Amino acid sequence: MVKQYSAGDSFGELALLYDAPRAATVKASTDCTLWAMDRMTFRTILMHTTSEKRKLYEKFLEDVPLLKTLDKYERSAIADVLEHEYFEPGQDIVVEGQPGDKFYLLEEGEAEARAGGKIVMKYTRGDFFGELALLNNKPRAATVSATTQCKCVSIDRASFKKATL
Repeated sequence: MVKQYSAGDSFGELALLYDAPRAATVKASTDCTLWAMDRMTFRTILMHTTSEKRKLYEKFLEDVPLLKTLDKYERSAIADVLEHEYFEPGQDIVVEGQPGDKFYLLEEGEAEARAGGKIVMKYTRGDFFGELALLNNKPRAATVSATTQCKCVSIDRASFKKATL
């Protein structure tokens, strides 16, 4: 047995995405109810969801000062690779002195940056941090911690470079 699935899990999406044969056989070990989806429905839902996400984040990215010089195509490429991350109050998002391989845009909530134990910046919706890690390949200059529940979107160095080349 390679994997055991439980309620809410899914499988078979790679075959639908890439029009490829199934990579494994799945057998029920108990009575279960499954939902099936054909390739066309799956791709339609995926395209619609991706399109909606892109529209939402293109607008959000237009207001980020660091990205204002990018054209619509470049912002669209970045919107496609953004990853959601959630942080609880008091949780560190980035840590001073650590290597940085991505930068963050604060979508919801509030955070603060501390350097040498002192608050040096406060962040709210639309603010960004960690960009120096991508632009200059330097360690984190401050620790950024969530002060409320935060929803961030992040982009790693490789995706950022690929999207803006």
